[in-house]
Amino acid sequence: MARIRAIDERRLTWVLLAVAMCISATWLMIAGKDLTLSGDEIFYYACFVDDHGSVAPGSGLEYFLAPHNGHLVVLGKLIYRFLFLTVGTDYTVFRAVEVAGVLTCSGLFFVLARRRVGPWAALIPSVLLLFLGYAGESLLWPFNLHTILALAFGLGALLTLERNDRRGDLATSVLLALSVATVELGLAFVVGVALSVLRRADRRRRVWIFAVPLALFAIWWLWAQRFGQTSFELANVRLIPIGIANSLAAVTGSIFGVNPTGADVSTNLTTVTPWGAALAALAVVGLAFRLSKGKVPEGLWISLAVILTYWAMIAMAGRPPDSARYIFVGTVMVLLTAAASLWGVRPTRTLLIAAACIVALAIPPNIAKFYDSRSSTVTDAENTKTEYAMLELARSEVDPGYLPGDDPEIDALGGHVFIPLSAGDYLRAADEFGSLAFSLDRIRDLDLGLRSIADSTLVGALDLELDRSEPPADPSTCPVSRDGRPGRSVFFFLSPGGALFGSLTRRPLHMTVGRFGIGGPGVPLGHLDPDEWAELSIPTDAAPDRWWVTVDGPVSVCPPVSGG
Repeated sequence: MARIRAIDERRLTWVLLAVAMCISATWLMIAGKDLTLSGDEIFYYACFVDDHGSVAPGSGLEYFLAPHNGHLVVLGKLIYRFLFLTVGTDYTVFRAVEVAGVLTCSGLFFVLARRRVGPWAALIPSVLLLFLGYAGESLLWPFNLHTILALAFGLGALLTLERNDRRGDLATSVLLALSVATVELGLAFVVGVALSVLRRADRRRRVWIFAVPLALFAIWWLWAQRFGQTSFELANVRLIPIGIANSLAAVTGSIFGVNPTGADVSTNLTTVTPWGAALAALAVVGLAFRLSKGKVPEGLWISLAVILTYWAMIAMAGRPPDSARYIFVGTVMVLLTAAASLWGVRPTRTLLIAAACIVALAIPPNIAKFYDSRSSTVTDAENTKTEYAMLELARSEVDPGYLPGDDPEIDALGGHVFIPLSAGDYLRAADEFGSLAFSLDRIRDLDLGLRSIADSTLVGALDLELDRSEPPADPSTCPVSRDGRPGRSVFFFLSPGGALFGSLTRRPLHMTVGRFGIGGPGVPLGHLDPDEWAELSIPTDAAPDRWWVTVDGPVSVCPPVSGG
Protein backbone atom coordinates (compact mmCIF):
# COMPACT_ATOMS: atom_id res chain seq x y z
CA MET A 1 0.00 0.00 0.00
CA ALA A 2 2.83 2.38 0.90
CA ARG A 3 4.53 1.54 -2.41
CA ILE A 4 1.38 2.39 -4.36
CA ARG A 5 1.07 5.67 -2.48
CA ALA A 6 4.71 6.51 -3.28
CA ILE A 7 4.13 5.83 -6.98
CA ASP A 8 1.03 8.02 -6.95
CA GLU A 9 2.94 10.83 -5.25
CA ARG A 10 5.68 10.58 -7.83
CA ARG A 11 3.22 10.74 -10.72
CA LEU A 12 1.24 13.58 -9.19
CA THR A 13 4.32 15.70 -8.54
CA TRP A 14 5.50 15.12 -12.12
CA VAL A 15 2.09 16.21 -13.41
CA LEU A 16 2.14 19.34 -11.26
CA LEU A 17 5.69 20.15 -12.38
CA ALA A 18 4.66 19.64 -16.02
CA VAL A 19 1.76 22.07 -15.56
CA ALA A 20 4.11 24.63 -14.01
CA MET A 21 6.52 24.11 -16.92
CA CYS A 22 3.78 24.78 -19.45
CA ILE A 23 2.74 27.96 -17.66
CA SER A 24 6.34 29.12 -17.38
CA ALA A 25 7.16 28.35 -21.02
CA THR A 26 4.06 30.17 -22.27
CA TRP A 27 4.80 33.18 -20.10
CA LEU A 28 8.45 33.36 -21.13
CA MET A 29 7.74 32.99 -24.84
CA ILE A 30 5.07 35.71 -24.78
CA ALA A 31 7.32 38.02 -22.75
CA GLY A 32 10.11 37.71 -25.30
CA LYS A 33 8.09 38.11 -28.50
CA ASP A 34 9.42 41.64 -29.24
CA LEU A 35 13.12 40.84 -28.84
CA THR A 36 15.92 40.27 -31.32
CA LEU A 37 19.61 39.44 -31.34
CA SER A 38 21.54 41.73 -29.02
CA GLY A 39 24.73 42.02 -27.02
CA ASP A 40 27.20 39.18 -27.46
CA GLU A 41 24.86 37.46 -29.92
CA ILE A 42 25.95 40.06 -32.44
CA PHE A 43 29.42 38.49 -32.40
CA TYR A 44 27.89 35.17 -33.49
CA TYR A 45 25.67 36.86 -36.10
CA ALA A 46 28.70 38.56 -37.67
CA CYS A 47 30.98 35.54 -37.04
CA PHE A 48 33.46 37.76 -35.22
CA VAL A 49 36.70 36.56 -33.65
CA ASP A 50 38.59 38.75 -31.19
CA ASP A 51 42.34 38.32 -31.75
CA HIS A 52 44.33 40.49 -29.33
CA GLY A 53 41.63 43.18 -29.46
CA SER A 54 41.31 43.13 -33.24
CA VAL A 55 37.75 42.06 -34.04
CA ALA A 56 37.16 40.61 -37.50
CA PRO A 57 35.00 37.93 -39.14
CA GLY A 58 36.34 34.40 -38.71
CA SER A 59 35.64 31.15 -40.53
CA GLY A 60 36.09 27.42 -40.37
CA LEU A 61 37.11 25.38 -37.37
CA GLU A 62 39.14 28.24 -35.92
CA TYR A 63 36.02 30.40 -35.61
CA PHE A 64 34.19 27.76 -33.57
CA LEU A 65 37.16 27.04 -31.31
CA ALA A 66 38.25 30.66 -30.87
CA PRO A 67 37.49 31.96 -27.35
CA HIS A 68 34.81 34.54 -26.69
CA ASN A 69 35.81 36.82 -23.82
CA GLY A 70 38.24 34.09 -22.88
CA HIS A 71 35.58 31.37 -22.75
CA LEU A 72 35.36 28.07 -24.58
CA VAL A 73 31.90 28.31 -26.19
CA VAL A 74 32.19 25.89 -29.10
CA LEU A 75 28.83 24.23 -28.48
CA GLY A 76 27.04 27.57 -28.24
CA LYS A 77 28.56 28.71 -31.52
CA LEU A 78 27.50 25.46 -33.18
CA ILE A 79 23.93 25.85 -31.94
CA TYR A 80 23.72 29.45 -33.13
CA ARG A 81 25.20 28.59 -36.52
CA PHE A 82 22.77 25.70 -36.94
CA LEU A 83 19.83 27.98 -36.11
CA PHE A 84 21.08 30.72 -38.43
CA LEU A 85 21.33 28.24 -41.29
CA THR A 86 17.94 26.61 -40.65
CA VAL A 87 15.62 29.36 -39.33
CA GLY A 88 17.62 32.49 -40.13
CA THR A 89 17.06 35.22 -37.57
CA ASP A 90 13.69 33.97 -36.30
CA TYR A 91 14.32 34.89 -32.68
CA THR A 92 11.34 32.90 -31.46
CA VAL A 93 13.27 29.71 -32.16
CA PHE A 94 16.38 30.98 -30.38
CA ARG A 95 14.27 31.82 -27.35
CA ALA A 96 12.53 28.46 -27.49
CA VAL A 97 15.90 26.72 -27.20
CA GLU A 98 16.75 28.82 -24.14
CA VAL A 99 13.35 28.20 -22.52
CA ALA A 100 13.66 24.46 -23.19
CA GLY A 101 17.01 24.56 -21.39
CA VAL A 102 15.45 26.26 -18.37
CA LEU A 103 12.69 23.64 -18.23
CA THR A 104 15.28 20.87 -18.53
CA CYS A 105 17.31 22.27 -15.64
CA SER A 106 14.19 22.48 -13.48
CA GLY A 107 13.32 18.88 -14.34
CA LEU A 108 16.84 17.59 -13.65
CA PHE A 109 16.93 19.46 -10.36
CA PHE A 110 13.60 17.87 -9.43
CA VAL A 111 14.93 14.37 -10.10
CA LEU A 112 18.10 14.97 -8.08
CA ALA A 113 16.29 16.67 -5.20
CA ARG A 114 13.56 14.00 -5.13
CA ARG A 115 16.19 11.34 -4.46
CA ARG A 116 17.34 13.34 -1.47
CA VAL A 117 14.19 14.74 0.17
CA GLY A 118 11.23 13.16 -1.59
CA PRO A 119 8.89 14.36 -4.36
CA TRP A 120 6.93 17.09 -2.58
CA ALA A 121 9.94 18.81 -1.05
CA ALA A 122 11.64 18.64 -4.47
CA LEU A 123 8.62 20.01 -6.34
CA ILE A 124 8.36 23.31 -4.45
CA PRO A 125 11.82 24.74 -5.31
CA SER A 126 11.58 23.27 -8.82
CA VAL A 127 8.57 25.51 -9.45
CA LEU A 128 10.45 28.52 -8.12
CA LEU A 129 13.21 27.92 -10.69
CA LEU A 130 10.63 28.26 -13.47
CA PHE A 131 9.73 31.79 -12.35
CA LEU A 132 13.09 32.97 -11.02
CA GLY A 133 12.85 36.52 -12.36
CA TYR A 134 15.96 37.73 -10.55
CA ALA A 135 17.78 35.51 -13.04
CA GLY A 136 16.10 37.44 -15.85
CA GLU A 137 19.01 37.16 -18.27
CA SER A 138 18.86 33.36 -18.08
CA LEU A 139 15.12 33.37 -18.74
CA LEU A 140 15.00 36.07 -21.40
CA TRP A 141 18.28 36.21 -23.34
CA PRO A 142 19.09 33.18 -25.54
CA PHE A 143 22.81 33.87 -25.35
CA ASN A 144 22.66 32.54 -21.80
CA LEU A 145 21.96 29.11 -23.26
CA HIS A 146 25.69 28.64 -22.71
CA THR A 147 25.18 28.76 -18.96
CA ILE A 148 21.83 26.99 -19.00
CA LEU A 149 22.98 24.10 -21.19
CA ALA A 150 26.26 23.76 -19.30
CA LEU A 151 24.16 23.52 -16.12
CA ALA A 152 21.86 20.94 -17.69
CA PHE A 153 24.79 18.80 -18.82
CA GLY A 154 26.38 19.16 -15.39
CA LEU A 155 23.21 18.12 -13.56
CA GLY A 156 22.89 15.22 -15.97
CA ALA A 157 26.45 14.19 -15.12
CA LEU A 158 25.59 14.13 -11.42
CA LEU A 159 22.61 11.91 -12.17
CA THR A 160 24.54 9.43 -14.30
CA LEU A 161 27.36 9.35 -11.75
CA GLU A 162 24.88 7.97 -9.23
CA ARG A 163 24.34 4.88 -11.43
CA ASN A 164 27.70 3.51 -10.23
CA ASP A 165 28.19 1.39 -13.32
CA ARG A 166 30.30 1.47 -16.48
CA ARG A 167 27.60 3.03 -18.65
CA GLY A 168 26.93 5.68 -16.05
CA ASP A 169 30.64 6.52 -15.84
CA LEU A 170 30.88 6.87 -19.62
CA ALA A 171 27.77 9.06 -19.75
CA THR A 172 29.14 11.20 -16.92
CA SER A 173 32.41 11.81 -18.75
CA VAL A 174 30.62 12.70 -22.01
CA LEU A 175 28.21 15.05 -20.24
CA LEU A 176 31.08 16.75 -18.43
CA ALA A 177 32.88 17.25 -21.75
CA LEU A 178 29.73 18.77 -23.26
CA SER A 179 29.28 21.04 -20.25
CA VAL A 180 32.88 22.25 -20.41
CA ALA A 181 32.58 22.78 -24.19
CA THR A 182 29.55 25.01 -23.63
CA VAL A 183 31.12 27.33 -21.05
CA GLU A 184 33.53 26.99 -18.11
CA LEU A 185 30.71 26.36 -15.65
CA GLY A 186 31.39 22.77 -16.68
CA LEU A 187 34.71 22.94 -14.85
CA ALA A 188 32.83 23.36 -11.57
CA PHE A 189 31.03 20.09 -12.24
CA VAL A 190 34.35 18.48 -13.14
CA VAL A 191 35.60 19.46 -9.69
CA GLY A 192 32.47 18.04 -8.06
CA VAL A 193 32.73 14.74 -9.90
CA ALA A 194 36.48 14.58 -9.26
CA LEU A 195 35.86 14.95 -5.53
CA SER A 196 33.38 12.08 -5.64
CA VAL A 197 35.67 9.80 -7.64
CA LEU A 198 38.78 10.52 -5.60
CA ARG A 199 36.98 9.72 -2.34
CA ARG A 200 36.32 6.17 -3.51
CA ALA A 201 38.55 3.14 -3.18
CA ASP A 202 38.35 2.42 -6.93
CA ARG A 203 39.49 5.94 -7.85
CA ARG A 204 42.48 4.81 -9.94
CA ARG A 205 40.38 2.96 -12.48
CA ARG A 206 37.71 5.67 -12.58
CA VAL A 207 39.86 8.78 -12.67
CA TRP A 208 39.34 9.01 -16.44
CA ILE A 209 35.74 10.10 -15.85
CA PHE A 210 36.82 13.64 -15.02
CA ALA A 211 40.38 13.52 -16.37
CA VAL A 212 39.33 13.22 -20.03
CA PRO A 213 37.12 16.36 -20.16
CA LEU A 214 39.67 18.23 -18.06
CA ALA A 215 42.49 17.25 -20.42
CA LEU A 216 40.46 18.31 -23.46
CA PHE A 217 39.85 21.71 -21.89
CA ALA A 218 43.54 22.06 -21.00
CA ILE A 219 44.55 21.34 -24.60
CA TRP A 220 42.08 23.94 -25.87
CA TRP A 221 43.21 26.48 -23.27
CA LEU A 222 46.85 26.18 -24.32
CA TRP A 223 45.89 26.60 -27.99
CA ALA A 224 43.56 29.54 -27.22
CA GLN A 225 46.34 31.62 -25.66
CA ARG A 226 47.23 32.74 -29.18
CA PHE A 227 44.15 35.02 -29.15
CA GLY A 228 45.33 37.05 -26.17
CA GLN A 229 42.08 36.67 -24.23
CA THR A 230 41.58 35.68 -20.61
CA SER A 231 38.59 35.00 -18.40
CA PHE A 232 40.48 34.83 -15.09
CA GLU A 233 42.96 37.13 -13.35
CA LEU A 234 45.28 35.59 -10.78
CA ALA A 235 45.32 38.84 -8.80
CA ASN A 236 41.60 38.38 -8.15
CA VAL A 237 42.24 35.46 -5.79
CA ARG A 238 41.82 37.95 -2.96
CA LEU A 239 38.23 38.55 -4.12
CA ILE A 240 37.14 34.94 -3.66
CA PRO A 241 35.95 35.12 -0.01
CA ILE A 242 33.88 38.27 -0.43
CA GLY A 243 32.73 37.09 -3.86
CA ILE A 244 31.39 33.84 -2.43
CA ALA A 245 29.70 35.68 0.44
CA ASN A 246 28.01 38.17 -1.89
CA SER A 247 27.03 35.46 -4.35
CA LEU A 248 25.28 33.54 -1.58
CA ALA A 249 23.56 36.71 -0.35
CA ALA A 250 22.33 37.53 -3.86
CA VAL A 251 20.98 33.99 -4.32
CA THR A 252 19.25 33.72 -0.93
CA GLY A 253 17.72 37.16 -1.43
CA SER A 254 16.38 35.98 -4.79
CA ILE A 255 15.02 32.70 -3.39
CA PHE A 256 13.06 34.57 -0.71
CA GLY A 257 12.15 37.47 -3.00
CA VAL A 258 13.65 40.17 -0.76
CA ASN A 259 16.04 41.73 -3.28
CA PRO A 260 14.90 45.14 -4.57
CA THR A 261 12.91 45.75 -7.73
CA GLY A 262 11.76 48.86 -9.57
CA ALA A 263 12.94 51.51 -11.97
CA ASP A 264 15.68 52.78 -9.66
CA VAL A 265 17.40 49.37 -9.44
CA SER A 266 19.94 48.09 -11.95
CA THR A 267 18.28 45.66 -14.34
CA ASN A 268 21.43 43.53 -14.64
CA LEU A 269 22.14 43.18 -10.92
CA THR A 270 20.10 41.73 -8.07
CA THR A 271 21.89 43.86 -5.46
CA VAL A 272 23.27 42.49 -2.19
CA THR A 273 20.96 43.63 0.60
CA PRO A 274 21.02 43.30 4.41
CA TRP A 275 18.12 40.86 4.15
CA GLY A 276 20.00 38.74 1.64
CA ALA A 277 23.14 38.85 3.78
CA ALA A 278 21.18 37.82 6.90
CA LEU A 279 19.58 34.89 5.05
CA ALA A 280 22.98 33.87 3.71
CA ALA A 281 24.39 33.91 7.24
CA LEU A 282 21.55 31.67 8.43
CA ALA A 283 22.25 29.30 5.54
CA VAL A 284 25.94 29.09 6.52
CA VAL A 285 25.04 28.42 10.16
CA GLY A 286 22.64 25.68 9.11
CA LEU A 287 25.25 24.09 6.85
CA ALA A 288 27.88 24.23 9.59
CA PHE A 289 25.47 22.57 11.98
CA ARG A 290 24.74 19.81 9.48
CA LEU A 291 28.43 19.17 8.85
CA SER A 292 29.11 19.03 12.57
CA LYS A 293 26.61 16.17 12.94
CA GLY A 294 28.83 13.87 10.84
CA LYS A 295 27.80 11.19 8.34
CA VAL A 296 27.79 13.80 5.58
CA PRO A 297 26.22 12.44 2.36
CA GLU A 298 28.51 12.37 -0.65
CA GLY A 299 25.99 14.41 -2.60
CA LEU A 300 26.45 17.30 -0.16
CA TRP A 301 30.21 17.39 -0.73
CA ILE A 302 29.66 17.30 -4.49
CA SER A 303 27.12 20.14 -4.45
CA LEU A 304 29.36 22.23 -2.22
CA ALA A 305 32.35 21.64 -4.48
CA VAL A 306 30.39 22.67 -7.57
CA ILE A 307 28.89 25.88 -6.18
CA LEU A 308 32.04 27.05 -4.39
CA THR A 309 34.13 26.44 -7.51
CA TYR A 310 31.61 28.29 -9.64
CA TRP A 311 31.52 31.31 -7.34
CA ALA A 312 35.32 31.29 -7.07
CA MET A 313 35.59 31.41 -10.88
CA ILE A 314 33.21 34.39 -10.98
CA ALA A 315 35.41 36.18 -8.44
CA MET A 316 38.57 35.28 -10.36
CA ALA A 317 37.03 36.78 -13.49
CA GLY A 318 36.32 40.02 -11.63
CA ARG A 319 32.61 39.81 -12.41
CA PRO A 320 29.91 41.20 -10.07
CA PRO A 321 28.69 38.31 -7.91
CA ASP A 322 25.12 39.63 -7.94
CA SER A 323 24.89 39.75 -11.73
CA ALA A 324 21.57 38.39 -12.96
CA ARG A 325 23.33 35.98 -15.31
CA TYR A 326 24.79 34.04 -12.36
CA ILE A 327 21.67 33.80 -10.22
CA PHE A 328 20.06 30.79 -11.92
CA VAL A 329 23.04 28.46 -11.54
CA GLY A 330 23.67 29.72 -8.01
CA THR A 331 20.06 29.13 -7.02
CA VAL A 332 19.96 25.62 -8.46
CA MET A 333 23.13 24.58 -6.66
CA VAL A 334 22.21 26.26 -3.36
CA LEU A 335 18.86 24.49 -3.38
CA LEU A 336 20.54 21.22 -4.34
CA THR A 337 23.02 21.69 -1.49
CA ALA A 338 20.12 22.28 0.89
CA ALA A 339 18.40 19.13 -0.36
CA ALA A 340 21.61 17.12 0.00
CA SER A 341 22.08 18.36 3.56
CA LEU A 342 18.63 16.91 4.36
CA TRP A 343 19.30 13.64 2.53
CA GLY A 344 16.88 10.98 3.72
CA VAL A 345 14.77 13.40 5.74
CA ARG A 346 11.12 13.64 4.73
CA PRO A 347 9.79 17.07 5.74
CA THR A 348 6.51 17.17 7.62
CA ARG A 349 3.36 18.54 6.06
CA THR A 350 3.74 21.72 8.11
CA LEU A 351 7.25 22.31 6.76
CA LEU A 352 6.09 21.65 3.19
CA ILE A 353 3.26 24.15 3.56
CA ALA A 354 5.67 26.72 4.98
CA ALA A 355 8.07 26.17 2.05
CA ALA A 356 5.22 26.49 -0.44
CA CYS A 357 4.15 29.77 1.19
CA ILE A 358 7.71 31.12 0.96
CA VAL A 359 7.83 30.29 -2.75
CA ALA A 360 4.36 31.76 -3.31
CA LEU A 361 5.48 35.00 -1.67
CA ALA A 362 8.82 35.02 -3.52
CA ILE A 363 7.42 34.58 -7.04
CA PRO A 364 5.70 38.03 -7.36
CA PRO A 365 8.90 40.05 -6.67
CA ASN A 366 10.78 37.65 -8.95
CA ILE A 367 8.30 38.38 -11.73
CA ALA A 368 8.55 42.12 -11.04
CA LYS A 369 12.33 41.93 -11.40
CA PHE A 370 11.90 39.97 -14.61
CA TYR A 371 9.86 42.77 -16.15
CA ASP A 372 12.40 45.32 -14.95
CA SER A 373 14.98 43.45 -17.02
CA ARG A 374 12.60 42.95 -19.92
CA SER A 375 11.92 46.65 -20.36
CA SER A 376 15.56 47.51 -21.04
CA THR A 377 15.94 44.45 -23.27
CA VAL A 378 12.92 45.45 -25.37
CA THR A 379 14.29 48.99 -25.69
CA ASP A 380 17.62 47.63 -26.93
CA ALA A 381 15.82 45.36 -29.41
CA GLU A 382 13.70 48.23 -30.77
CA ASN A 383 16.78 50.42 -31.19
CA THR A 384 18.61 47.61 -32.97
CA LYS A 385 15.76 46.89 -35.39
CA THR A 386 15.27 50.59 -36.10
CA GLU A 387 18.91 51.39 -36.79
CA TYR A 388 19.48 48.35 -38.98
CA ALA A 389 16.35 49.13 -41.00
CA MET A 390 17.94 52.43 -41.95
CA LEU A 391 21.24 50.77 -42.86
CA GLU A 392 19.34 48.50 -45.22
CA LEU A 393 17.50 51.47 -46.72
CA ALA A 394 20.82 53.27 -47.29
CA ARG A 395 22.57 50.12 -48.53
CA SER A 396 23.72 51.58 -51.85
CA GLU A 397 25.13 54.76 -50.29
CA VAL A 398 26.31 54.00 -46.77
CA ASP A 399 30.01 53.84 -45.94
CA PRO A 400 30.75 50.22 -44.84
CA GLY A 401 32.58 51.60 -41.83
CA TYR A 402 29.66 53.69 -40.58
CA LEU A 403 28.83 52.67 -37.01
CA PRO A 404 25.52 53.92 -35.59
CA GLY A 405 26.80 53.27 -32.07
CA ASP A 406 29.47 55.93 -32.57
CA ASP A 407 27.09 58.56 -33.91
CA PRO A 408 26.56 61.24 -31.22
CA GLU A 409 23.18 62.25 -32.64
CA ILE A 410 21.87 58.69 -32.23
CA ASP A 411 23.42 58.36 -28.80
CA ALA A 412 21.80 61.60 -27.66
CA LEU A 413 18.39 60.12 -28.53
CA GLY A 414 19.06 56.98 -26.48
CA GLY A 415 19.56 54.87 -29.59
CA HIS A 416 22.95 53.44 -28.66
CA VAL A 417 22.95 49.61 -28.59
CA PHE A 418 25.32 47.59 -26.40
CA ILE A 419 27.31 45.92 -29.19
CA PRO A 420 26.61 47.63 -32.53
CA LEU A 421 27.71 46.52 -35.98
CA SER A 422 29.20 48.68 -38.68
CA ALA A 423 27.10 49.01 -41.82
CA GLY A 424 29.36 46.70 -43.83
CA ASP A 425 29.43 43.96 -41.20
CA TYR A 426 25.69 44.14 -40.65
CA LEU A 427 24.78 44.01 -44.34
CA ARG A 428 27.15 41.08 -44.90
CA ALA A 429 25.58 39.14 -42.03
CA ALA A 430 22.07 40.08 -43.12
CA ASP A 431 22.76 38.72 -46.61
CA GLU A 432 24.05 35.46 -45.14
CA PHE A 433 21.65 34.81 -42.25
CA GLY A 434 18.70 37.20 -42.62
CA SER A 435 17.69 40.70 -41.58
CA LEU A 436 17.35 41.97 -38.02
CA ALA A 437 15.55 45.11 -39.13
CA PHE A 438 12.01 46.39 -38.77
CA SER A 439 10.06 46.68 -42.00
CA LEU A 440 9.45 50.22 -43.23
CA ASP A 441 5.75 49.79 -42.46
CA ARG A 442 6.70 48.96 -38.87
CA ILE A 443 9.04 51.96 -38.75
CA ARG A 444 6.17 54.25 -39.70
CA ASP A 445 4.07 52.88 -36.82
CA LEU A 446 6.75 53.36 -34.15
CA ASP A 447 6.58 56.07 -31.52
CA LEU A 448 8.19 59.42 -32.25
CA GLY A 449 11.31 58.63 -30.23
CA LEU A 450 12.16 55.60 -32.34
CA ARG A 451 11.26 57.37 -35.58
CA SER A 452 13.65 60.13 -34.57
CA ILE A 453 16.35 57.48 -34.02
CA ALA A 454 15.55 56.15 -37.50
CA ASP A 455 16.02 59.62 -38.99
CA SER A 456 19.32 60.17 -37.16
CA THR A 457 20.60 56.79 -38.35
CA LEU A 458 19.57 57.43 -41.93
CA VAL A 459 21.10 60.92 -41.96
CA GLY A 460 24.32 59.50 -40.53
CA ALA A 461 24.36 56.57 -42.94
CA LEU A 462 23.88 58.92 -45.92
CA ASP A 463 26.27 61.47 -44.42
CA LEU A 464 23.81 64.27 -45.16
CA GLU A 465 25.08 67.78 -44.59
CA LEU A 466 24.79 71.28 -45.97
CA ASP A 467 27.40 71.88 -48.66
CA ARG A 468 28.25 75.51 -49.28
CA SER A 469 27.23 76.49 -52.82
CA GLU A 470 26.96 79.32 -55.30
CA PRO A 471 23.53 80.92 -55.66
CA PRO A 472 21.37 79.93 -58.63
CA ALA A 473 21.44 82.05 -61.78
CA ASP A 474 18.13 83.69 -60.90
CA PRO A 475 17.30 83.38 -57.16
CA SER A 476 14.09 85.32 -57.68
CA THR A 477 12.51 82.27 -59.34
CA CYS A 478 12.90 80.17 -56.17
CA PRO A 479 10.08 79.81 -53.62
CA VAL A 480 10.61 81.72 -50.39
CA SER A 481 9.62 80.83 -46.83
CA ARG A 482 9.45 83.88 -44.52
CA ASP A 483 7.50 82.51 -41.51
CA GLY A 484 10.38 81.06 -39.53
CA ARG A 485 11.88 82.90 -36.60
CA PRO A 486 13.96 82.04 -33.53
CA GLY A 487 12.03 79.63 -31.34
CA ARG A 488 9.48 78.95 -34.08
CA SER A 489 10.87 76.96 -36.97
CA VAL A 490 8.82 76.32 -40.10
CA PHE A 491 8.38 72.85 -41.56
CA PHE A 492 8.16 71.94 -45.24
CA PHE A 493 8.65 68.89 -47.44
CA LEU A 494 11.46 68.65 -49.96
CA SER A 495 11.28 67.63 -53.57
CA PRO A 496 13.13 64.38 -54.50
CA GLY A 497 16.87 64.91 -54.55
CA GLY A 498 17.03 67.66 -51.93
CA ALA A 499 17.22 71.42 -52.26
CA LEU A 500 19.42 74.51 -52.50
CA PHE A 501 18.87 76.94 -49.63
CA GLY A 502 19.66 80.65 -49.46
CA SER A 503 19.58 82.75 -46.29
CA LEU A 504 17.40 85.87 -46.38
CA THR A 505 18.37 87.28 -42.99
CA ARG A 506 21.27 88.91 -41.17
CA ARG A 507 21.64 86.15 -38.58
CA PRO A 508 22.57 82.46 -38.83
CA LEU A 509 19.69 80.15 -39.71
CA HIS A 510 19.47 76.76 -37.95
CA MET A 511 18.14 73.83 -39.97
CA THR A 512 17.10 70.26 -39.27
CA VAL A 513 16.11 67.42 -41.57
CA GLY A 514 13.94 64.34 -41.13
CA ARG A 515 11.91 61.73 -42.90
CA PHE A 516 10.01 59.35 -40.62
CA GLY A 517 9.98 61.46 -37.44
CA ILE A 518 7.28 63.93 -38.46
CA GLY A 519 6.37 65.97 -35.41
CA GLY A 520 9.84 65.72 -33.98
CA PRO A 521 12.68 68.23 -33.96
CA GLY A 522 14.58 66.65 -36.85
CA VAL A 523 18.29 65.96 -37.17
CA PRO A 524 20.51 69.06 -36.94
CA LEU A 525 22.10 70.04 -40.24
CA GLY A 526 24.04 73.03 -38.95
CA HIS A 527 23.38 76.61 -39.93
CA LEU A 528 23.32 79.00 -42.86
CA ASP A 529 25.27 82.20 -42.40
CA PRO A 530 23.76 85.51 -43.55
CA ASP A 531 23.43 85.76 -47.34
CA GLU A 532 24.91 82.26 -47.68
CA TRP A 533 23.74 79.49 -50.01
CA ALA A 534 24.09 75.76 -49.29
CA GLU A 535 22.88 72.59 -50.95
CA LEU A 536 21.35 69.51 -49.31
CA SER A 537 21.69 66.61 -51.74
CA ILE A 538 19.70 63.49 -50.83
CA PRO A 539 20.05 60.21 -52.77
CA THR A 540 16.84 58.54 -53.87
CA ASP A 541 15.93 55.06 -52.59
CA ALA A 542 13.07 52.57 -52.59
CA ALA A 543 11.04 54.25 -49.82
CA PRO A 544 8.27 56.65 -50.92
CA ASP A 545 8.46 58.71 -47.69
CA ARG A 546 9.28 62.36 -48.33
CA TRP A 547 12.11 64.22 -46.64
CA TRP A 548 11.37 67.42 -44.74
CA VAL A 549 13.33 70.25 -43.19
CA THR A 550 12.76 72.89 -40.53
CA VAL A 551 14.35 76.33 -40.54
CA ASP A 552 14.09 79.16 -38.02
CA GLY A 553 14.16 82.11 -40.41
CA PRO A 554 13.45 83.40 -43.93
CA VAL A 555 14.98 81.21 -46.60
CA SER A 556 14.87 80.65 -50.38
CA VAL A 557 14.34 77.04 -51.44
CA CYS A 558 15.57 76.12 -54.93
CA PRO A 559 16.00 72.84 -56.81
CA PRO A 560 19.34 71.15 -56.05
CA VAL A 561 22.23 71.80 -58.37
CA SER A 562 23.64 68.27 -58.30
CA GLY A 563 20.35 66.37 -58.24
CA GLY A 564 19.52 63.28 -56.13
